[in-house]
Parts: sequence; C-alpha cells; structure tokens
Amino acid sequence: MGTAFITSKGLSANIATIPPGGVAYAHIHVGFEVILYIIEGKVRHEFGPGLKQAIENEAGDFIYIKPGVPHEVFNMSDIEPVVAFVARSSADEWDNIIPYDRNQPK
Repeated sequence: MGTAFITSKGLSANIATIPPGGVAYAHIHVGFEVILYIIEGKVRHEFGPGLKQAIENEAGDFIYIKPGVPHEVFNMSDIEPVVAFVARSSADEWDNIIPYDRNQPK
C-alpha cells in the first residue's frame, strides 16, 4: 500500500538496511519511540550517555528504543547486510532525529 492510501499522523514504518561493515552513526530520536525487528544479519547497538552500554542483536530479535536515548548501530558482518523492519511512533520522524557526539560532556 503506497503513501497515497496511508493517512496516519502518528506512525511510520520502513525496511532499513546497513551494508556490510556499515554503521548507522550516533543519533537521538526526539519525542518518538522505535521498534525494530531484525530480519537478516547481526548488529551491535551502543547506547546511553557516551554510548558506553552495548548489546548485540541478530535475526529474529526485536529492539525497543526509547525517545531521547543516544545510540549507534554497527553491522557486525563484513560480508552480509543487516535488514530490519522499523516502526516509529511518529509520521515525521526524519525531522526529529539529531546527531549525537559520544564525546560530548554530560
């Protein structure tokens, strides 16, 4: 179903990919939640202040990201992409993502 038929003001979804060895650089979602379902691949999420916490997820895992939590996502494979279904509690999420510097003062 294309966007012409979807009138949601509070949801968005897409398929996201991270190429082999790629990174979704550190950022923060301002005012919206995210749920990801890893379809293919394995990732390492570094998150929290200074990105000092980490967790690994693989195909079949769900990941929940609270609003305002800094995070960076690494594809752990040098040969396979990561593919994930991403759902967000905001239809205008791209206007509400800001870069995060892991070295910024607290």
